[in-house]
Amino acid sequence: MKKTAALLSLLICVALLMTGCAQEQVVYQEVDAVRPTAVRQSDILSSVTDPPTVAVSFPEEEEPYSEPEAYSYNSNYSYQAPAQVEQSRYAGATPIPLDPVDMPTPTPRPDITFEYETYQAALGFSFEAPAGWEITQDDSSTFILTDPETRDGVNAQIIITVSRVDSGYKLNQVKTELNNQLNDLKRGYVQWQIWSTAARKLMNYDGYYNIYRGETYDGTLVRGLIHIALAERRLISLSFKASGYYNNSYTRVYNHVKNTMK
Repeated sequence: MKKTAALLSLLICVALLMTGCAQEQVVYQEVDAVRPTAVRQSDILSSVTDPPTVAVSFPEEEEPYSEPEAYSYNSNYSYQAPAQVEQSRYAGATPIPLDPVDMPTPTPRPDITFEYETYQAALGFSFEAPAGWEITQDDSSTFILTDPETRDGVNAQIIITVSRVDSGYKLNQVKTELNNQLNDLKRGYVQWQIWSTAARKLMNYDGYYNIYRGETYDGTLVRGLIHIALAERRLISLSFKASGYYNNSYTRVYNHVKNTMK
């Protein structure tokens, strides 16, 4: 009987011990673990995404650049890459306003066609140029043809000059002379852009030419070209300037004059 009571007491103790262990294994989640994390105002400001950048496009303001002549297998000049646009140092510090995005694209100017006639210059050669243009002639060195019709504030001109040089004058000095003339022209423009100087013949003489684009203080756009060749002991220069909006039309005039000079 005593053994039975002792065994029953032992079983009760074991049951109580096992119940206590099971209660110790229960883990309660701490309140801090589910508490929402506080958000600081500085964190919100630093996470804001910058607004998207609006792409701004500007309308074409004149005819696109074109080579003086179309490429051909017997062309005698090389391709000209456009040079960087620069702000003239003579233009002051006046800021240039930007056109609004929704500004309408200007209507392209129609091509101009001309009737040509032969001019006999006192410089010693003849050529074909538009008929009816006004002549300004210096018998010694200069022949100028001016279009009597003003287009976009510009009266186009074809200018031919001849000057004497020493027998030791070299072809590379022609390029220097060309750059000097371009620098002189630059003084009259607020914005100025030139292309790369390239070799090209004039009246079968070796020489160089370059193209320029300028904008005056009142917003007038001018495009032009200077072409100089070394002809024995002479420098022969053929140039033109015209409204930038009619650049292609007047470039064809230059080509016609160049191709008919003799």
